[in-house]
Amino acid sequence: MTSVPDEIVVVPHTHWDREWYEPHDVFRLRLVHMIDGLLDLLEREPSYRFTLDGQAAAINDYLEMRPENTARVRRLVTDGQLAIGPFLILLDEFCCDGETIIRNLELGLSSSRKLGPEMRLGYLPDMFGHAAQTPQILAGFGLEDTALWRGAPDAVRFHAFTWKALNGQGVRCEYLYDGYGNGLDLFALPGQLPELASEYARRNASWYDGDPVLAMLGSDHTAPLADLVERIEAAAKDPRAPRFKIATVAEYVESVSARNLPEVTGELRSHARGNLLPGVFSIRTNLKQSMADAERAVNVAERLDALFPGADHQRFFETAWYRIVESTAHDSVTGCGVDSTAEQVETRLHTASHLARGVTEAVLKRAASGVSADDYLVVNPSSFARMSQVELVVGREIPPGAQQLAELPTVLGDEVMARADLVKLLRRIHGRELFGQQINGYTWGEHELRFDVGEVAVGPFDLAQFTRELESAPEGDWHVLTVAEPRHRILVQVPTGGLGVNLASTTAGGGSVRASATGLSNAQVQVTINEDGTVDVRSEGYLVERALRLTDEGDRGDSYNFGPLAGDHPVDRPTSVNVSVLEAGPLRGRVRIDRTYQIPVGVDSADRDRRLPELVEQLVSTVVELRDTEDFVRVEISLTNRARDHRLRVLVPTGVSALTSSASAGQYGVTTRGRTGEGGWGEFPLPTFPATVFAHAGQTTVLLDKLTEYEVTDPGDDLALTLVRSVGMMSVNVHPLRDEPAGSEIPVPGAQYLDTTVVTRFAILPSPHGWEEAEAARHADLFRLRPLAIRGQAPVGTSSEVPEPAVTVATSGRVPLTSLRRVDAGWEARFVNYDYQDQELRLDTDREWEPVNLAGERLPGAVAQPIPASTIATFRTGR
Repeated sequence: MTSVPDEIVVVPHTHWDREWYEPHDVFRLRLVHMIDGLLDLLEREPSYRFTLDGQAAAINDYLEMRPENTARVRRLVTDGQLAIGPFLILLDEFCCDGETIIRNLELGLSSSRKLGPEMRLGYLPDMFGHAAQTPQILAGFGLEDTALWRGAPDAVRFHAFTWKALNGQGVRCEYLYDGYGNGLDLFALPGQLPELASEYARRNASWYDGDPVLAMLGSDHTAPLADLVERIEAAAKDPRAPRFKIATVAEYVESVSARNLPEVTGELRSHARGNLLPGVFSIRTNLKQSMADAERAVNVAERLDALFPGADHQRFFETAWYRIVESTAHDSVTGCGVDSTAEQVETRLHTASHLARGVTEAVLKRAASGVSADDYLVVNPSSFARMSQVELVVGREIPPGAQQLAELPTVLGDEVMARADLVKLLRRIHGRELFGQQINGYTWGEHELRFDVGEVAVGPFDLAQFTRELESAPEGDWHVLTVAEPRHRILVQVPTGGLGVNLASTTAGGGSVRASATGLSNAQVQVTINEDGTVDVRSEGYLVERALRLTDEGDRGDSYNFGPLAGDHPVDRPTSVNVSVLEAGPLRGRVRIDRTYQIPVGVDSADRDRRLPELVEQLVSTVVELRDTEDFVRVEISLTNRARDHRLRVLVPTGVSALTSSASAGQYGVTTRGRTGEGGWGEFPLPTFPATVFAHAGQTTVLLDKLTEYEVTDPGDDLALTLVRSVGMMSVNVHPLRDEPAGSEIPVPGAQYLDTTVVTRFAILPSPHGWEEAEAARHADLFRLRPLAIRGQAPVGTSSEVPEPAVTVATSGRVPLTSLRRVDAGWEARFVNYDYQDQELRLDTDREWEPVNLAGERLPGAVAQPIPASTIATFRTGR
């Protein structure tokens, strides 16, 4: 018989959603008032402890408004009464990249340590499930313990378990199986603490096996219980009451021994004892795109800054990462807040992208300083060698091997001006730039002035002399022409090594791509376009038919959960199909397929299981693209949403029937999942799952460039990717797949995405022998990281010099570089082996690298070879 615990450890805390049903600064006012009172309480009651939600952003937000209280906070943190960190933000682990999770801890630890010792526990109380590699990331920072609620499987029936990452690295997990507010009911009725506490300990005895019971006293935006100490002291006098102790959550975990704990490996996405709210992955998809764009932009900027170091950009990177990380909060990028919250998150992410673009442009200009202005410098941001395709603008002659995309206009200005207005021309000229071109000459005719301009400056231009001539021009009307030299927008293919650079003039000839209205092909893949706008994809050992079929269905749910309509009839047949060739090859072929659908305008408010009879015309444009030397088919689907309350998905056949599993990559690991989820709480476990890098099922891998919701359909065995899910309520009280509300019934008209343009990019990688043999991680890296080009910055005629990078980091094989940056007096490089087998790190480098943990601390030994399966490997080198 299990003994009843005789001690209850009370953990006062708050769960501070930084933004949600109110924007950040509205909640911050409440936060400031709450912490004002908390500081007074902690100073008045030395035995009081308070856990500030595991995220340093809460105290940062407070001290930004109350800087005069910094010393008070530092004293309470140092004395152990106030627990802060280790994260900067309580993130949603699936809505960001693995590198962002690492930077979250990095920023959180740094911020916390400015105020004292951080809480040494990865506190994750309210995330909507947990990523498979989180234990490895926590352990990489020396964090041996975590605490969480949602996602643990039903098989766990103890208050703690060992949670292992995909590589077997584990942390002790305190399981908040009864939620992070389980202690509130004990104190809800004044004077009844002894009875309520004793009964709770008895009912939960099997979960603790004699260990002290954990009572989490707090919830969303709650203030500390001011008379907690007095209540506990009064209850202690009652012989029926168990013993009480006030502690932080980390102190509780430290006090309980880790003995013979059950083990759980990989992601935690069971609905057994908490709702996962998986609809957040498909709502406000443009937010997910902005997150991915910002992460990628900053990551690439760091790589370029490492290759061509010059000015100190560290503060720019810190600011950009802060903006990204604070946007990962589980009510932020998830999109399950009000419209004003989503707008603020989008702005932050754009700010991060702008910071990255500024650094990227500055570094590239410096790198191209020795390149003639009539050439371009091409940079490959991937660590894998490739044929880098870039678009350029050139003058009269198209270089050999290039593909012409367009002839650009030559007449840039054609107007008649009075003599008195000619002086306005001087306001248009900046140095020798006019209309974005360089003035290479001008001629005066009979009441006519002609400017000859070009992409690059050739010969002298004397602005002072021109001004004098203009001032002496005779009276009358003047015909003013601005004429550019013949220009072409072209596509070139340039061989570049991993993280390598080359001149655009070093073009590779050939090109195997052919494109027409009936299909596309290169040496590796053939695509046939069908009459209904779907495509067949063939390669060696691979054939899928009718890929890119679209299906639209009603959604009566909310931002948290898709809500299917009873008896709904999806719309999946277009009323019109139009195919046009955008580019015919030979380096790149692009064909646009425009399909029009008649879909219901919305769901009937009087009968939420019925779509309205009124139809709206929905145009969906799909661009199918093949590039020379690539093994995958690029796809871009764009639409401007015209309907409410619906979900639109694209289907990619897997080539296999009766599938038992799928796999997806994200957060530095690949998770294999069954066809169904585990239920048991109050939420139906729809088999929709998150994917960030790629999704795989059967013989098909879909490469992704943002978080995407996917499902393997039944029937059909297709990979279904959600393009748009539009709803009008943050949460609904009555939901067909959820027993309880996920929040308040607040209208969110912005989440309907009416008249909002959504663009989704992905690629189809034939994988007849599985995602590992197809080298999906390598192909995903090449798909996601676009080559860059910048015009040379040296005068025309300069003998162009290809800049020498400060560090060489090139890879071959299957292990991609995921981060390269300057640190301290050297560089840090991070790699991830996504495969389930050990893989050699085939690294071409000019330096000796030392293995470090995620905190940058030296690890024993040399560079480990091979890199174990599903392992994040980080190295540093000095200058």
